[in-house]
Amino acid sequence: MNKALLTTLLRRAGLIHAADRVRYGLLRYRNRQPNQAFRAAHPAVVLPPDYLMYESFQLNYRKYYEGGRETAEWVRDHLARHLQLQNQHILDWGCGPARVIRHLPEVVGNGCRYTGTDYNARSIEWCRRHLPGIEFLLNGINPPLQAEAATFNAVYGISIFTHLSASGHQRWYDELLRVTRPGGVLLFTTHGAAFREIMTDVERSSFDAGQLVIRSNVDEGHRVFAAFQPPVYLRKLFSQHCEVLEHIPGERQGAAASQDVWLLRKQ
Repeated sequence: MNKALLTTLLRRAGLIHAADRVRYGLLRYRNRQPNQAFRAAHPAVVLPPDYLMYESFQLNYRKYYEGGRETAEWVRDHLARHLQLQNQHILDWGCGPARVIRHLPEVVGNGCRYTGTDYNARSIEWCRRHLPGIEFLLNGINPPLQAEAATFNAVYGISIFTHLSASGHQRWYDELLRVTRPGGVLLFTTHGAAFREIMTDVERSSFDAGQLVIRSNVDEGHRVFAAFQPPVYLRKLFSQHCEVLEHIPGERQGAAASQDVWLLRKQ
């Protein structure tokens, strides 16, 4: 039985959350030694609680911290092709326990301001307590954000649309446009064609027809709620008040796949 079919059956049976908790326990056990070694080697690094880390990424301290810095540099480099990163206000939409944004003050600098927002109250509480110098906002699963219109020069969301319904795509796209200044740049990553191999036959057929594919039966926004976005679907969505600056398709490398990258400019 392949993984796509197994997860479909678990969703239908209402067992996907239980299976995910089992996976969390297994990863916590499997990674205990390298995680203990990382903590011993980096005692000054403040790390979030294990489950907050797992919910938003992986349960691997090195990948959370060092990989988070690499991703912050990646965000900087993508944004810098289209926006001068000096005295700008940057929003991390769906920041979780700050894997990326915690590094931006050092990675970007240049007088920029940084705001992170997330719907997980425990993540925002942890960020506010441990990461001074960055503003953190709590939002709901639905808009609005606690920000005025045209607040941000740049917005990025890494694998956030991948956990939203069709209506959630439209609501949040509209909201992010509201808080972005004219001429501002938006960066998103999504599940593109590189993920076709992990879809069921029915999902693949819908995806190839340009339809959004949703794996639900769980709460929207949770890590096991999955959405797969054909480029034609996103081009139609992003044509509303934005220019598509770049679309970089993801790639398949063995069992792993990278997400598509979209860079937009608000008109």
